[in-house]
Amino acid sequence: MNIAVKAALLSGLVFPGLGQIYLKQYWRGLIMIILVMLGLIIIVGMATFSALESLKAIQMKGGTVDMNTISNLAVTYSTLNDIYYKIIFLLMACCWLFSIADAFRIGKIRNLGNGGDEKEIDRHKI
Repeated sequence: MNIAVKAALLSGLVFPGLGQIYLKQYWRGLIMIILVMLGLIIIVGMATFSALESLKAIQMKGGTVDMNTISNLAVTYSTLNDIYYKIIFLLMACCWLFSIADAFRIGKIRNLGNGGDEKEIDRHKI
């Protein structure tokens, strides 16, 4: 398996940005990791905050909080159609796809540099 495929698989199957780090493009990889992690943190934070607010409201009304209530809240907040969730998911998906394509492209350039044609290398410079 060549370098380009390994880098693309790392970015695609493990976590975006790892392919760039594998190719020693540390800043690119770090930026991808930070962007996706930030999106995950925002989504989890928003869902947690909303669920906690709902639990507080249930307790204030005198209702009981049991596993069934928590399960129903989890289902409700995992299927929200909030526009913010959609935008963040879309941005995360774009970062993930860009990371795969970028890692593959950089890996191809490295493969060319290890034995490729000089004209081809100049045409693909980073």
